Amino acid sequence: MYSKNTILLVDDEEIGKRRLRDVISDEFGVLDASDGQEALEILAANVDKVAVIVLDLIMPVMDGFQFMAEFRRHQEYDNIPVIVATANEDWHSEQKCLEAGVWDFVMKPYNPMLLRFRIRNAIDKSRMIMVERDAVTGLYTKFKFYREVRMLLLENTERTFALVRFDIDRFKMINNFYGIKEGDRVLQSVAAELRRISTVFDRFVYGRMENDVFVVCMPFREENIDLLVNALQINLRKVNKDYNIKVSCGVYVINDDTLDVTEMYDRAYLAAKSCKGRFVQSIAYYNESMIEDMRQEQFIINEVNRAIEEEQFEVYLQPKINLATDCSYGAEALVRWRHPDRGMISPGEFIPVYERNGIIGRLDQYMWRHVCKLLRRWLDEGRQPNPISVNVSRVNIYNPQLVKIFKKLITEYQIPAELLNLELTESAFMEDQDLIMKTMSNLHKLGFKIMMDDFGSGYSSLNVLKDMEVDYLKVDMKFLQDQEANGKGEKVLTSVIRMAKWLRLPSIVEGVETIEQVDFLKCIGCEYAQGYYYAKPMTVAEYEDFIAREASMGTKCRADENIAIINELWNTRSNTSRLFDMLEIPIAVYEYRNEKLELLRTNSRYESEIIFDKNVSESEHNRRIQSERSMLREAFAKIVRGDFCGPMEYELTGGIWYRVTVKVIGRRADTMIMMVTFCEISEYR
Repeated sequence: MYSKNTILLVDDEEIGKRRLRDVISDEFGVLDASDGQEALEILAANVDKVAVIVLDLIMPVMDGFQFMAEFRRHQEYDNIPVIVATANEDWHSEQKCLEAGVWDFVMKPYNPMLLRFRIRNAIDKSRMIMVERDAVTGLYTKFKFYREVRMLLLENTERTFALVRFDIDRFKMINNFYGIKEGDRVLQSVAAELRRISTVFDRFVYGRMENDVFVVCMPFREENIDLLVNALQINLRKVNKDYNIKVSCGVYVINDDTLDVTEMYDRAYLAAKSCKGRFVQSIAYYNESMIEDMRQEQFIINEVNRAIEEEQFEVYLQPKINLATDCSYGAEALVRWRHPDRGMISPGEFIPVYERNGIIGRLDQYMWRHVCKLLRRWLDEGRQPNPISVNVSRVNIYNPQLVKIFKKLITEYQIPAELLNLELTESAFMEDQDLIMKTMSNLHKLGFKIMMDDFGSGYSSLNVLKDMEVDYLKVDMKFLQDQEANGKGEKVLTSVIRMAKWLRLPSIVEGVETIEQVDFLKCIGCEYAQGYYYAKPMTVAEYEDFIAREASMGTKCRADENIAIINELWNTRSNTSRLFDMLEIPIAVYEYRNEKLELLRTNSRYESEIIFDKNVSESEHNRRIQSERSMLREAFAKIVRGDFCGPMEYELTGGIWYRVTVKVIGRRADTMIMMVTFCEISEYR
């Protein structure tokens, strides 16, 4: 009948306890203690069972009053009723008991019917209070708060109130790092601060909705809201200055008191969401655009099943271009939503919604299957398709069935795994790295190529790049957007591309829109580009036409032999690159731009003989660098001016001479790529 059905009898008279047990044992379980201290120990071990405490006042060791004093220090006991059993009608004692928190009294000797009635009545009251009061903070629960706000608005129709909803940013971290008890202490401190603030206002209703979420209804003035939030922030800092936590507060000014209080709360919640995660903003006010955003989001969620069943989502393809040949090499599959009533819905509208709600995993798998169908059709038609890459969202990365899903797809459609490349966003690599590494290893065993997408988007970790089995690095062209005259964006992008080369990772830069960007990427050795300069995302039919037109131009396309050589040199996996390292003469490749030269690549012979000789001091090492650069700077300047620059004789150190030859192997815009060869001629001097 009751979820907690055990009565704790606290009395030093064994006969009295036995009689009481006889009266109630047929309906309730019974625990007994002979003094207050023993009762506290029993209660601590059985707090989830005890429904009512029947307490004698006069006992040895710890009497009833001392028991109540200790009992009240434990907030977890707040909803356990205490009934005092007494043989005397002493109003002084009764008053003292009521002040101590006693709920009711029963006279000895016990009247069985009256005792049962009082116990049941105490349990019913306790259950009612538990419904209305939060167990941790003692504040109103959600439903009690809603009722109290409705009454407040009905009684004060001429006044304007605000519903204020707030939560504690990063509260979960407190529970995780410091434990649930410490989290409860923070919540209790917020409740105590709300009680203190409530004394400032003549009308002030407040409660705890769930977890770390609190809500207040108070007279509206902006300064009142500021007062509330500032007081809460100060209180949280007092609890523990090391937590570095703040509240995010949403305010709905109640200008329509006919709304359900639940709708008012929803509007305050929408406002609170808009300032979540913004360190400098703690308060946001609701406006009508927020409700429209919520309706749009709900529409997008509600339509997903129908859209998948009716195949409203379409595969669009954006070609990837090999910068050595200016020909396409595969494409990225992008989703577009053609709604039967609303027409094309932008990915920027529905993808973030699906990511927030976990639906993106279903959309991923829908796209994978449709791309596999497309590849199978092309193979059946006798085409030789280049790889198509598909996106793998964070939800699916942590799907334990991911490897099985991809294995099943390529088996079902009988397509080689190397035709289906997988793009994983860089931020996804930062969480459970052991799981990611295991998953990637298993995908590699099946033959899949993996791209790290959005590298440099803000979560970069060189250790992750070092440890993960990635096959390609995708970088966004945003590094070159709105850059200042100092060219920092170019320097960063150049460094990323060159680092990728040293790690033997081909790079793909997306978002390429101008010929200047293309020239720049070719000069720094980028292998692939993707963007509107070459082609926008297109339907499958348009992509097939694009490939056909490209084929009709001939296989050579717009190849640049020098650029091809440069890319081969950068590709540390290529035979050309291996040959470069095997050559018996020192070779260095330099970039020359705006009268500045930068060493791009060297072969092993150059490293051991010219610059990186381990047997020389640091000062001699630096002297060699400066000496070589002084000579080359003059030679490069001649070439740029169009002057003849023949072989030069260069003394590396005393008695060791080289003939130095410079050849231009790449030229784009204002940048030249120079190859410098060193041939020792010491014996001929």
